[in-house]
Amino acid sequence: MLNKRQKKVLFCVVNEYIKNRKPVSSSRVLENTNIAHSSATVRNDLKKLEYLGYVHHVHTSSGRIPSDKGYRFYAESIMDIMKKTDMSKNVESFPEYPQLNVDQIITRTATLLSRTLPVATVITKPRLDTLKIRAIRLHKTSEDYITVVLLTETGIIDAQTFLERIAEDSLANIEKFLNTTLVGRTIDEIKERLKDPEAQRPWKGTSVESMFDILRSIIEESSLETYVIRGLENLISDELIDQESLRKLVLTMETPDRFYEFLNEYGYFEGSKVFIGSEHPQKGMNPFSSFLVPYKVSNETIGQVIVIGSKAIDYQKVIALTNYIGNRLTELFTFLSRLGNIQK
Repeated sequence: MLNKRQKKVLFCVVNEYIKNRKPVSSSRVLENTNIAHSSATVRNDLKKLEYLGYVHHVHTSSGRIPSDKGYRFYAESIMDIMKKTDMSKNVESFPEYPQLNVDQIITRTATLLSRTLPVATVITKPRLDTLKIRAIRLHKTSEDYITVVLLTETGIIDAQTFLERIAEDSLANIEKFLNTTLVGRTIDEIKERLKDPEAQRPWKGTSVESMFDILRSIIEESSLETYVIRGLENLISDELIDQESLRKLVLTMETPDRFYEFLNEYGYFEGSKVFIGSEHPQKGMNPFSSFLVPYKVSNETIGQVIVIGSKAIDYQKVIALTNYIGNRLTELFTFLSRLGNIQK
């Protein structure tokens, strides 16, 4: 059991190592804390922390560096501080804007995370192929733009905004026709129907044909990429990550079957989760820390945000930003789900 001073010493060791990536000495701890004790007392605390497995020596004469157990203590302390200061609740509503494209938003979000943090980011997309369509909604976002929303039986949606001028009354009639024709079919069935030129011949040259083209575009895009990866280059430049472990991770990330097996090994998680080094269920992940957050519609998980970095990382910033992104994606898909439920 650690006393209050020893917890402060441990927190300082991990914090200093993350900032400077150099072994932390007792004198360094005293310089960066308000501990009113001698260097000998701090050295004894460091010996106890080493005995208990929180820190270890690289060389006999050097300072200490955190173990996975030490990083876990630090991460738990950070999460506790964040809960007490209520840092995760101030999430703005997702804005309504004309250029609404789910794929672009997910890609840009992954890019943003990887540019803001020294991490690789993976965001999985909702899978739609085998789900039945519950409703198709056409929403006139502005004079020149229409948002097409596909709402499935589980509430999972896809949506894109297109430059298309259609009068409000015509839009209502097209929506009614599409719902009569396509609701109750799976995405795969609709995909096959949209390939049939005979089924579309009566609508040649009309706004209905344009809407079929838009639906075909949405469905084809939803079948291509099922997850987005950004920021692998951040891990390449991190000297604490060995090249063999990185090579295996990159190969896993870039091979869909391996990636989903890797993702499943994390297990089920309802809220955010953090794995550090040897805590990972996957082999070869000892140099890494992983931060996972689901995004949802109606409390059902429809995708995940996975952020992977070195163990020596700014845990507060990573946890705060990853949770923020999970909240924002939940808001986006909830907004689209409600949009899909609007009755014309």
